[in-house]
Amino acid sequence: MAWWGHQIVSDAERPEWTLVPLKSVGPLQFGQSREEVAAAPREPIKAWDARKYAQWFQFHGAGVDTYYDRETDAPAAVAVDACRGPQVLFDGVRLVGRLPSELEPWIEKTAPTLVDLPEYVDGLRFGGWGEPYLLGLGLVLRCQQNGDFARTRPVFLASKWAMQGSENVESLIPQMEWLTY
Repeated sequence: MAWWGHQIVSDAERPEWTLVPLKSVGPLQFGQSREEVAAAPREPIKAWDARKYAQWFQFHGAGVDTYYDRETDAPAAVAVDACRGPQVLFDGVRLVGRLPSELEPWIEKTAPTLVDLPEYVDGLRFGGWGEPYLLGLGLVLRCQQNGDFARTRPVFLASKWAMQGSENVESLIPQMEWLTY
């Protein structure tokens, strides 16, 4: 393994989580308290520093980052590490740690099926870095560089954040970094 890449945990070794669009990802439910969130990956929040973690907390052991709504202090987004986070499934499709091209047919098939959305939230949009947004599912399909490859590092959004439209997602999560471990 090269210095710029990390070992990718196989799907068989990852916990398996299910996406319930706009409501939860695995045991993490949007709207939970910080204590309830910390209990899910069984990794305590050791030092919640309002200046440093006002909107974000990383559960390094679980391979999950949580982002919080400043108004409610409740989780509003969950990002899953491509190399070692849990495998998240939606309708049997694995969303974590995949080559982006593997999910392209699924995205093209799924986007037109997303109905009953506000006018400004359509089936498929693209962010500034070219990442697909399926806001009707609360899904931003970002990538994480690993060696010579980029792997999917999905970000799952609560309804309130997703329904504000793709133009606002980046401003809602300003410190959503291009994660490297």
